[in-house]
Amino acid sequence: MNALVVTWSMCAAACMMLGVMHLFFWYNSRQVTAYLLSAVMAFSATVNTMLELALMLTESPDVYGEIIRWVNLSVFLILVPMVWFVYQYFNTGRRWLAIAITILWVAGIIINFLSPGSLTFDLLTDLNREHTFLGEPFSLPEGDLNQWRLLADAASFLILIYIVDATYKLWKRRDGDQTWITGSAIVVFILFAGIHTPLVDAGVVSTPYMISFSFIAIVLALSYQVVRDAIRAMRYKLELQQARHRLDQYGKADLLGECGVMLAHELNQPLTAILSNAQAAQRYIDSDDLDIEEVRTILKDIVDDDRRASEIIKRIRMLLNNEEGTREYFDLNETIREVVEMLRSELVDNNIVLSTNFAEQLAPVYAGRIEVQLVLMNLMFNALKVM
Repeated sequence: MNALVVTWSMCAAACMMLGVMHLFFWYNSRQVTAYLLSAVMAFSATVNTMLELALMLTESPDVYGEIIRWVNLSVFLILVPMVWFVYQYFNTGRRWLAIAITILWVAGIIINFLSPGSLTFDLLTDLNREHTFLGEPFSLPEGDLNQWRLLADAASFLILIYIVDATYKLWKRRDGDQTWITGSAIVVFILFAGIHTPLVDAGVVSTPYMISFSFIAIVLALSYQVVRDAIRAMRYKLELQQARHRLDQYGKADLLGECGVMLAHELNQPLTAILSNAQAAQRYIDSDDLDIEEVRTILKDIVDDDRRASEIIKRIRMLLNNEEGTREYFDLNETIREVVEMLRSELVDNNIVLSTNFAEQLAPVYAGRIEVQLVLMNLMFNALKVM
């Protein structure tokens, strides 16, 4: 297989991949026009790559001259969007210089399609068949150069000044966040393409046109920027998750602190009852007239109050230790009843009567049970404050 076809096809694939990525970015963030401009730039470089390949393979001067017209258009669609991409993305370019470059290139493209030849050649007289160091043949033009091509040369020179100025100001401002790497890559592209292409046109250099290969520098720089932004976004995502987890913990601690007095009061009731019943049992045991049934009743009350206190402590421990948010199926009505029971003393102390109306045959809920209780408790505390 022809190495030129393989190499230029790989170059086209790289440019197209960059265009697809930035088009996707623009589709999801349409207010960022820099993504659209870079996508147009990359797709134009893809087309230019295939046109360069067609120039190398054709042996007809007429076909070659027609392709040259479209090569100039593709270069126009690379360079002009590139200028405005820098203006939007760097926010340091000189607007008047960007407008001047655009005007020069628009004039050049008009001449390109209105002249008998193209912006590059007034008259294409012949094609010379050259060979690469691997032996693959390719065509090079021979003809009279168009004097109006100086418009494109002047525009390229202004682009170089524009990019260097914008990149330097970006670097000097020290807030470009590595964006200056993209500016440096564009400078490399302009220097190589801007010097190599006129030399090929003049017949000084006997190599294929390599504008598309110069664009690989931009592909690498923007791809690096995409990877770097993706890594940074992942790091920010992890930091955001950690911050959110800390906020949840702080919110939980604040809520638990707020209801600490209420829970202490709730726990104090069974403990007081246990103490009273234990003292009563002691009195019965010390008395001469020992009633075993009465002692059993007292001990049963002590066990019930102990279980109640144990359940309250268990609930507090669950609220404190539920860090991972375990999900399970549970009865929502029963969960609400538990919260109401935990807040019952607070309701009584504030002379608030709470009426409940639960739905029957409610399907089990799959969620974090403790989180639901925290939300309900927070809502009830807010309601208590209001009342």
